[in-house]
Amino acid sequence: MGFSSKVSHTINTSYTDRMIFKKFVHALTFIFLLGAGLLTFFLILSGGRPGGTLKNFYWFEGNTSGFNDAPDVTRWYNYRWCGYSDGQTSDCSSTVPAQAFSPRDNFGRSDEMPSSFLNNRNTYYYLSRVAWAMLLIGLVFIVGAIIPAVVMIFKTITVMAIWSTVSTWIAFFFILLAACLYTGCYAKAKNAFSDSNRSSKLGAKNFAFLWTTVFLLLVNTIWSTITVVLHGMNKFRDYKESDHYAGGAGGYNNASSMDTTHNDKSTYDSDKHHSDRTFFTRLRTKKKMMQTQEPGEQPEEVQYVTRDFVSQPTGNNNTQQTTGQGTGQPTAV
Repeated sequence: MGFSSKVSHTINTSYTDRMIFKKFVHALTFIFLLGAGLLTFFLILSGGRPGGTLKNFYWFEGNTSGFNDAPDVTRWYNYRWCGYSDGQTSDCSSTVPAQAFSPRDNFGRSDEMPSSFLNNRNTYYYLSRVAWAMLLIGLVFIVGAIIPAVVMIFKTITVMAIWSTVSTWIAFFFILLAACLYTGCYAKAKNAFSDSNRSSKLGAKNFAFLWTTVFLLLVNTIWSTITVVLHGMNKFRDYKESDHYAGGAGGYNNASSMDTTHNDKSTYDSDKHHSDRTFFTRLRTKKKMMQTQEPGEQPEEVQYVTRDFVSQPTGNNNTQQTTGQGTGQPTAV
């Protein structure tokens, strides 16, 4: 195997390895994106049924004894709140999308209720409801990012890469916002319960799913951005190279045009020189005829046969070959 063959084989192997690695990373990020979508979808559905496995996926659990007719222990879900005792849910509220976390609204005003829930009712109410809406919007953009992510596994297309990157960034923004709102709302509620010597805890499973989704989307946004930047740099480099070659061809064409112009000018000069020589040949012939004419004799009509000088290229550009027609002598008619 020659040296050039070895170099070509090395280049092809390196390119193949890069493509395999690139497809592997695209597939991995697609799995991350798909996982983020499934987790978000599950978070939105959590609390959709009061029984079964979903009863263990809640946002907050607290001791609500003495809050008017509230259960002793209450769990808050996305669509309802329920009493919890002996591992079972009971006395659930009516199903409402984006159930607000607000003990004051859930159970009515009570003197046994921590003052934070009475004085900051709007804070808890809107934080919990807006957070659910942010989850829903984030899920929409995750689904929008999954479609181009599938295409990117097989081929990198500029439009698909930009679409996936923008959708992933928007989804990451809304999911991160939802995570911050949920965490802020229920962390504040836990502090309020603790200040009143009441037990409470956050729903570990829901918050684990939520922040895992944030992490998965963060990985996708970083990789999607890197992919778009690298793809754009490759496109720009290809454009510059094609522009360079086009410029070289243009320079060659310009040089050819200059040579053609020079040849045309040379031909024009040659034709002009030929015309001048023809004129002086006629003048000399007429003068000679007048000198040989007898006194008193009528001048004969003279037909001039002139030589045609044709410039033909030879080894030396300054050499001309002359061809004649006729004898160059006057002929009487």
